[in-house]
Parts: sequence; C-alpha cells; structure tokens
Amino acid sequence: MAPVELNGNARPLGATPAPSSSSNSNLNAAGYVRTSNILVLGLRRSGKTSILEVVFKNLSPKHTLYIDPSIRIQRLRIDSAIPLEFWDCPSNVALPTLPLQQFSTVLFVIDMQDTFSYSIPKLIDVVTVMYQTNPEINIEIFVHKADALADDYRIETYRHVQQRVFDELTDTNIDVDSLQLQFHLTSIWDHTILESFSQLVQRLIEPLPYLEELLNVFCANSRLLKSFLFDSNSRIYVATDASPVDGNTHTLCCDYVRMLSDFAPLYCKSVEDNPKDASTWSNSSIRLSPDTSLVYWQITRNLCLVVTIPTDVYLNRRGLIEYNLVFFRQGVQEILDLDASERSRKPGDSTSPS
Repeated sequence: MAPVELNGNARPLGATPAPSSSSNSNLNAAGYVRTSNILVLGLRRSGKTSILEVVFKNLSPKHTLYIDPSIRIQRLRIDSAIPLEFWDCPSNVALPTLPLQQFSTVLFVIDMQDTFSYSIPKLIDVVTVMYQTNPEINIEIFVHKADALADDYRIETYRHVQQRVFDELTDTNIDVDSLQLQFHLTSIWDHTILESFSQLVQRLIEPLPYLEELLNVFCANSRLLKSFLFDSNSRIYVATDASPVDGNTHTLCCDYVRMLSDFAPLYCKSVEDNPKDASTWSNSSIRLSPDTSLVYWQITRNLCLVVTIPTDVYLNRRGLIEYNLVFFRQGVQEILDLDASERSRKPGDSTSPS
C-alpha cells in the first residue's frame, strides 16, 4: 500500500525499497513444519470460538452472538512469526482422546458471569491431566467477558477466581510453584484480548530475546519512544522493546494497524499477491500531536513495526531512521529464517540447518 502521512492534509510519500531476499516461509521443500499447537478449552458458551473469530478472522464482536456452539474440534492454522495451530474443542471433549503430547499451550476460557461451580473444577481436572503429560506446558487462563461487570466488581471477581484456582490446586499433587500458569482478564469489546494473546504467543517464540534486543537497539539508535512488532493480520504484537507497555499507546497502535489493513486494498495490490516479486514495503506516518508521531513500516509479509517517536526527530532524522530500519528488517528476517529452519527439521534429524 502507498504510505500516507497525515499532518492535517494527506499526501503520498515514496515507498521504501525492500530487500531482494524472499519473504519468510515456515515450510521447507518437503512440506514438514513443526507448529506450536494451542489447545482451547472451556465450558459451553464461555466464548472460546468467539475469541478466535474476533482475533484471527476479524469478526465484529457484535456478530459473535450468532456463532453456534462448537460440536466438534475445529483446527485453525495461523502463519505469523511462528506457525500456530489452535484446536477449538467442544466442552464435552475427552482429553484422553487427544494427542496431548503435541500441545505446547493450553488456553482455558472462564466466563466471568459464571458461578464457577463447574468451570473451576473442570479447569483443575485439565491442569492435572496436562501437568502429568508435560509439567512444563504453558497454561493460560482467560477470565473472559469482563465487559459485563462493573469495574470494582470485575477486579474483585478476577481476584476471587485466581485465589480459588490456587487454593484447589494446592489440594492436588501438583507443584504449584513450578506450574507455568498465567491469568488474563479479557473482553472481545476492547484490546485486552489482543494484549492477552500477545503474551500467549510471545511465550511460544523461542527467538523472542533476540527480537526484543533488536527492538531495543533500534529504539536507542533512532530515539524512538515505544515500538511494537505486530502481526499485521491479527494485530497481536510478537515483540516489543524493554520500556513498559502503556495501554493507551498499545490501543492506538492496534487501531492504526487495523485502519491501514482495511484501507490498503483501495490503493494498491498487496505484497502478498506476489511475494517473490515484491520490490517495496509499505510505510505510513501520522502526527498525533505537535510533539509525537506514529509511524508504521512493513517488515515481512506477516509482520509490521509500529513506533511512537518525537515529531521533530522523525522530521529531522528520517533518513537515518530508515537507514537503521534496513538493518533491523534484515535482522528480523534472519532470525525468523533460522527459526523456520529449525522447525522444518523432523524429529530425530541431527543435520545442522543450512
């Protein structure tokens, strides 16, 4: 898409040349790739399918009311910084019938409007089974539909769920201190669901420290205020720099990515239409205030970089920033290519990746 800078009036800017290397691919010649599988569980009508539809298929939250309950396992494959596969299971699924060893994460959704008399005991059963299968498995608990409660009661209920889960886990044979357990307060009506999914995915990205270090160096050398490496389609960020994440800044960046994605087809064909022939990467900027600007750069087919930067720095040092961006994009591509090469090795294959 042609970049546009909004400073009162829109005007086109020149696109930045892209490297000649091919876009990131998670498949090798033989077609084998090791995916990170996420098992999605919860009671009926807890919001499991709605979450996946809103985040990964851009379904409007108001349309989730018409989604039928899951009656069979549905597998959703996502090609992001790493290949992901979500197994959306009905509430009555029998865990022993599933290939539990293949899952790296369990996502359990609890309806916040529930009485918890069934959801928490079911969660404890799931944690017990999965812990026996793999003690290092990540367990993410989404205390969902937070928008239905008032602010004070919402936090109180959230803490009640946490305390009750830990109390019941203490009565089992599980070593709670070693359990990889995370709680998230979520709603499809705001950006809490994107923030929670971002944290979930980051725990699955093995080269995450290298991506974060790249962002830290790029921010320091370019005098950026904050940076996010987003998945362009789902708007979850796969990495960010070391500075704290501000909720308002994250929301603003998510909305900007969504807006650019919605309007991109109006201006030009997507790079994804012919990735081997792509010669430009999209970029865009908008002035938020006299002192702060928001800038977007496409990094790969699936990833984009969104940063906040002082306006005077962007105007006076744009050439240097985009020069640094060339090396940042190259570094990200090399990290993802190496990870894809590792994932394409079949189990038991001791051959070093090329």
